[in-house]
Amino acid sequence: MSSIRQAILSDPDVAVKLTMIVPRDYVGEVTELMVKRGVLEPVALEPGSPEFKEIESYFTLLDKAKEVYQYLESNLAEKTVVRIEVPQDSLRAVLESLTNNLEEVCKRVKNINELISLRNTELEELEAVKKIAEVLLSKYPDGKVSLLNYSGKLIVIKSVVATEGSYEVLREKSVAILGEVQHGKKIVASLAFAPGVLEDIVRTSGLDVRVLDVREPSEERLDTFVARLEEKIAEIRKTLEELDSKKREVLKFVTKDIALLKSLVESEYERLKILRSAISSKYVAVVSGWVLRSKVNDLLKSLSSYPIYASIVPDENPPVEFKNLEPFKPFELLTELYGMPSPHEWDPTPLLTYSFLLFFSLMMSDAGYGLGVILATRYILPKFVSDPESPGFVRLKKILYIGGVLSVVAGIASKSFLGSLVGRFIPIEKPLINTFNIMELIGLSLIIGFAFTFVSHLIALAKNIKLRKNYDSIYEVGILVLMIGGLFVVTRVFNLGWTYVADELYTVAQSLTIVGIAMVIFAKIKTTGSVGSFLWLFDVVGIVGDVFSYVRIAGIAGGTAFLAEAFNSILSGVVGSIIEFNYVIGVVAGVFLVLIIHTLNLALSAVSPFVHSLRLCLFEISSKFFEAQGRRIKPVKVVVGKVTI
Repeated sequence: MSSIRQAILSDPDVAVKLTMIVPRDYVGEVTELMVKRGVLEPVALEPGSPEFKEIESYFTLLDKAKEVYQYLESNLAEKTVVRIEVPQDSLRAVLESLTNNLEEVCKRVKNINELISLRNTELEELEAVKKIAEVLLSKYPDGKVSLLNYSGKLIVIKSVVATEGSYEVLREKSVAILGEVQHGKKIVASLAFAPGVLEDIVRTSGLDVRVLDVREPSEERLDTFVARLEEKIAEIRKTLEELDSKKREVLKFVTKDIALLKSLVESEYERLKILRSAISSKYVAVVSGWVLRSKVNDLLKSLSSYPIYASIVPDENPPVEFKNLEPFKPFELLTELYGMPSPHEWDPTPLLTYSFLLFFSLMMSDAGYGLGVILATRYILPKFVSDPESPGFVRLKKILYIGGVLSVVAGIASKSFLGSLVGRFIPIEKPLINTFNIMELIGLSLIIGFAFTFVSHLIALAKNIKLRKNYDSIYEVGILVLMIGGLFVVTRVFNLGWTYVADELYTVAQSLTIVGIAMVIFAKIKTTGSVGSFLWLFDVVGIVGDVFSYVRIAGIAGGTAFLAEAFNSILSGVVGSIIEFNYVIGVVAGVFLVLIIHTLNLALSAVSPFVHSLRLCLFEISSKFFEAQGRRIKPVKVVVGKVTI
């Protein structure tokens, strides 16, 4: 399927930025090899340059990615071995995508951890209160909560948690010890103080003391209080289990991504660390530049004998080069006239090849003039250029040779060779292309125009879907639906004879036309705002203009044929008159005049088919989907050939 598409729309060869750390002793050899191969477009790389800033920006991304994977890794319940695959896409793009996705996971895990922390703090508090409450309950079976927390005029009872050293100070300051128990490395106790004493100790002494928060009614029995504490503790532990399960569930689906991010960060961090330090080193040099992706492996293989370190640094806007099949390469000249494809769009060269040759051969459908184009390309055109062997002129000649051959074929099909002068002897009973029937030519031109306009918008739709431009996609669907419905509506309204439109088909066509216009209006308003509420009119009318623009095929084809026939009529009269006086002189004069007159007609007629075919290709086909915002790579290379001085 890919090879079929390459024969319609090809993909450009996108360059990558190759950065190499080379010992200074080998810089000359390495650069000489690359210049001979003509593969590198050099880029200056030094502190403060955009490329260096890009490396620093990459470091920032790596630091962020490192924080993300380390945090998530620390939350994994157990160590696990994960098999990962190195992605084929840009490592930076993969890193950015993974970091952004896992950053969202980080936020979710952090929220869960905050809830777990709050519940653990609450659990620790309740367990400490329960522990001292159980001690007091064993000493005072009928005791009440006031043994844990009581504030009176003469005495204050508080439950505290303190380290052993701090607890000794509290014991000395207290008036009574109601109960105490070891709780981990700390002591939980219920102590009685004179009013204000405990507050002064906590505020001024700097002791490690925490007063437990017991808010239950002081008259509640201790046994009831302990039972309620056990229920609360069980409830909190259940909540903690649910939160922990939820966290494991969240991490389970991203374990592979965490492992991949960790692997990429560790490898990329070391690579860029070497690269950044090498820039300012006096022992090594950094060679950086653009290399076409198709040539990277061959270049690195040829450099494998040198002690160099090479890496590919991602870039958002790399240069490109054409990558068409051999038969289409001369026609890259046509695409260049409009612009170079950007790294993320299709190259229309194959489609323009078919289009140009079809238009050119139809406009010059005369076998004699086709042969004239071939001969003029071979013997006359080189006289008008300073370097006939320049790549551009060589490609132009190939285009004209092929166009001339197809014009000969079209001329035979139209039974035309210098008009009817020789064409009448072509052994075809009826011409397949009647260049003297203007209405037939106009009909053929409109069919071609409709087909190419439809295909151009179809390609634009595919492009917008690929780029996820939703409203632009809706617009293109609307145009296509409008063209399908409008074709049958116009046929019925103007009673065109190419097909019969039944009432049922006409009703469907009307509906399609209305739906298409509605989609165009909707998309236009969404993309251009309120001004789109009337701009859509120009788009709808523009479709008609686009299709009718192809009528130039009929005009030029018919004009060339009628002009040739007019010259033939003049020649017939002049030569006939001369023959009446002298047959030999008449024949010689006839041959001479035929060559002069038809050469003149060829000179006048040959430019129009080329120019108008080119115009249709660039402005009626390419403009629908081809942005041409790319830049061609310009590798440094030694050019062996002619030099103009």
